[in-house]
Amino acid sequence: MMTQKRSTIWHWFLDGKIAPANLKAAMLEVYPHPNAKNWQLLIANILLYLGVLLFGAGVIFFMAFNWDALSHLNKFAIVETIFALFIGGFYLTNRAQKKQYLQQKSQHDQYHLQAQHNQQTYGWSLANAMLLGASIMLGALLALVGQTYQTGADPWQLFAIWAVLILPFAYIAGFDLLWLLVVVLLNISLGLYLQSFASVFSFLLEDIQQIALFGLVNLVIHLLFTLTKRWQWRGQLHFHCPMVEATSLLASLSAFTWLIVWIIFDFSYDSSEQVIYYALLYLAILTSIFAWYRYRSPSLYPLTLVLTSISTAIVSLLSRELFDSHDTIGGFFLIAMVVIGLTSGSLYWLKQLQKEFAQTATLNSEEAAHE
Repeated sequence: MMTQKRSTIWHWFLDGKIAPANLKAAMLEVYPHPNAKNWQLLIANILLYLGVLLFGAGVIFFMAFNWDALSHLNKFAIVETIFALFIGGFYLTNRAQKKQYLQQKSQHDQYHLQAQHNQQTYGWSLANAMLLGASIMLGALLALVGQTYQTGADPWQLFAIWAVLILPFAYIAGFDLLWLLVVVLLNISLGLYLQSFASVFSFLLEDIQQIALFGLVNLVIHLLFTLTKRWQWRGQLHFHCPMVEATSLLASLSAFTWLIVWIIFDFSYDSSEQVIYYALLYLAILTSIFAWYRYRSPSLYPLTLVLTSISTAIVSLLSRELFDSHDTIGGFFLIAMVVIGLTSGSLYWLKQLQKEFAQTATLNSEEAAHE
């Protein structure tokens, strides 16, 4: 929640919605220094969502443990009742929040009330916790239908249908955990689909191609949330999910790093033309991400991931060449020195880049103040 607020203000500043002279004041206004109330709210939210997750897991384990003791009617009645209670809880809490907002609208500052209302509607709120619980129960209900009636569907279909059905919940809430659940379900369904049809599509999708596919899918998800959040449209707040952006980018670059390491160690450079295509794909994607987050939308986290991936590729390439030599001890010593050098150089450059971003914001603030 705290990181989301900082990210929101910073992106508003980059989009020109906040004047450079007002950046510091906006940060202090929307994200004040933590006090006792803020810590209590954070602990309350953690306990709330942890309780919802544990309750959903408890229901699932209860059904599994008492599977033979419960009739089909009782099983469906339990899951559907809990699902209906979560939906009803969302409706009542959301209605209460809107009613409170309308009552205070004429008595307080419009900007503060709108910011608080957006946080309660799209952030860590009780209403969104109810939607998260409903999403978990919906997955349990789908699994119950498949297990009870033995529909014969492949496992990937369960996760794919589950992800599609909770899309409206994620859009309504505009909440990190719900969108993250959708992304995780899509990745699981894709993995199970490729595993189920490996023998059918083995001539089309080899293991290394599946890794590249995972990287591209998560990169598309990252770009979708990044660009959708930057567009000026009515549903902008529904896609403001920094956790999903960071997680999908991490998954994508992890897959591409795995791809290049696989190429370095397992492929023969003389006999396989695919090495060139995969290497070009890896370089093109990392160059694009680096250029975007270095010049177009400055951010340290993606640049850190890019540097880590490049460092891993360099160490892997050096390891392959050194392991072919006879001096194993010297090779390990050289690799250790290279790792230390790459790590130190990357940290130094990122530190300088952080200072550059801060100086740029300060200069813009001074120029705006003189105008």
